[in-house]
Amino acid sequence: MHHGHGDDGQDPKEKIDYKATFRLLSGLIKTRKGPFLLAFVYMVSATLLNLFIPMIAKFVIDTAIPGRDPKALLLAAGVYIAATLLFLFFNYLQVLQLARAGQDLIVELKQRLLAHMLTLDLEFYSSMPVGRLNARVQSDTSTLYALFTNTVITIVNDLLMFGVVFCVMAFYNLELTLMLMPVFPVLAVFGWVFVRVTSPMFIKVRKLAAEVPGFLTEQLNGIGVLQAFSREAGTSGKMEDLNRRKFNAEVNVEIYTVLFFLSIVLLHPAATAAVFNFGGKMVIEGKLTVGVIVLFVLYLGFLFEPIFRFSEHLSVIQRSFSSGHRISKILALRPALTEQAKPHYLTSVRDSIDFRNVWMRYSEGAGWVLKNVSFTLPRGKSLAILGETGGGKTTVTSLLFRFYDFQKGHIEIDGTDIRTLSLGSLRAAIGLVQQDIYLFPGTVMDNLKLMDTSIPDSRVHDAIRLMGIEAFFKKHPLGKKVQEKGANLSIGEKQVISLARAMVLDQEVLVLDEATSNMDPHTERLITTAIKNLLRHKTVIIIAHRLSTVRNADRVMMISGGEVKELGTHDELLAMDGLYSKYYRLQFGEGE
Repeated sequence: MHHGHGDDGQDPKEKIDYKATFRLLSGLIKTRKGPFLLAFVYMVSATLLNLFIPMIAKFVIDTAIPGRDPKALLLAAGVYIAATLLFLFFNYLQVLQLARAGQDLIVELKQRLLAHMLTLDLEFYSSMPVGRLNARVQSDTSTLYALFTNTVITIVNDLLMFGVVFCVMAFYNLELTLMLMPVFPVLAVFGWVFVRVTSPMFIKVRKLAAEVPGFLTEQLNGIGVLQAFSREAGTSGKMEDLNRRKFNAEVNVEIYTVLFFLSIVLLHPAATAAVFNFGGKMVIEGKLTVGVIVLFVLYLGFLFEPIFRFSEHLSVIQRSFSSGHRISKILALRPALTEQAKPHYLTSVRDSIDFRNVWMRYSEGAGWVLKNVSFTLPRGKSLAILGETGGGKTTVTSLLFRFYDFQKGHIEIDGTDIRTLSLGSLRAAIGLVQQDIYLFPGTVMDNLKLMDTSIPDSRVHDAIRLMGIEAFFKKHPLGKKVQEKGANLSIGEKQVISLARAMVLDQEVLVLDEATSNMDPHTERLITTAIKNLLRHKTVIIIAHRLSTVRNADRVMMISGGEVKELGTHDELLAMDGLYSKYYRLQFGEGE
């Protein structure tokens, strides 16, 4: 359903998709032409000022000193200081401009990446650990920041510097300049080999870099289990192994980077020696001045400086394009669940929810999770779904939310196929209270409103009063800080808050998935009574194992092996003396 979402498989042959990554990066830059163009102007100004300094040196050696002219020397010194100060000023402006533009660009990329990931469905998240996704949003985008704020503009600067220096050197002496030409094809070959060899290596490094935070996230989320079963040493060992693999991969890349850099460094003294040899002979023969030789030697530094930096930039470019490659793969994914071009919008449930001969499986070739499931839930009524673990209870409600799609049959709300409905309007109409509750960092009030500041406080107070749970919120005041995932609350307390949250959001349809499974008997009775009194005019689906929570439901559906085995009222199913009756006797005893 998703294509290529397993992008973290350690495929040693995987290479960077430079075209896709370049499209991503160029698209980001196009929207910021102005800021980057201004940075380019600052860069050109600084570069030209810097390249002017060797000409001052030539003037001093060939004109001011031989002419014994103190005023000329003073003028040269003043121009040198002014050029240096202006160079530093424009360089400061360039760095500042790039930092602003780069931060703005990376913020947009993070927002775009997160917004896209939020559109992907649960199948994607079941195969992609959260820690690795966090690495995409944080680590990979940070790597791209270095590319935008330093590498790209510096490469452009270096190309400009290289061209200007070459032209100036050719202007002063073309013969000596052309003598340096054989160096550049050698550099091109070195660069091509470096890119070819290291491309898959950089992808491996980025994958391992994503695995580290992914592993940490998974282990820290389960810290209670690790400590309870004394698995700290095993976890540390796995982390050590992961870090060792990342270390080895990084070292291998650095070895090639250093070798590439050193091979280029060797070319600089070779070129300088050639200038001394051939240029010195020209001076002796009277064809050149000493000032031109000094100018050439100084300009050789400028000529090779971009080449030295390019060897470093190649490493950054490889890392950045590897990160961009991984980001573009995420952005290229499309959700398996899609809306129509012009979907219908669900404003209210006026009549009923209908499942008609619904068949569902999670993947092609897998077994059917639901088989020919049919039922009707009229507006304002309640349906309890019971059955063994893995029998398909939660899958029924997952299809109602369109977390997944079914393969055969129909699911309709007021006669409209839910696949033609807007996902936002569908899920806005249905409230969910799960067994595994996720609470966000913030206050209890924030969580009751689900961070929606447009909901008035009065609605929260009304919901608490109508449910009759004021005593609970005296113990846990609305201003109480909730830690990440509600770590400072018990499971039962989190479920009370989650149930109250569903009341505050005031959705027409409520799905209670084992919503009272972890409450103490007193709280369970309190909440069960509150639900019974409060939801007389709401449509409710209750998934439960404990029959005490479903006896007041209008209808009860027993599901087993993905099939509806029994469907009727509590009394009707007891009279059938079937599966429900067996469950009832197991929980309450033969005589009840």
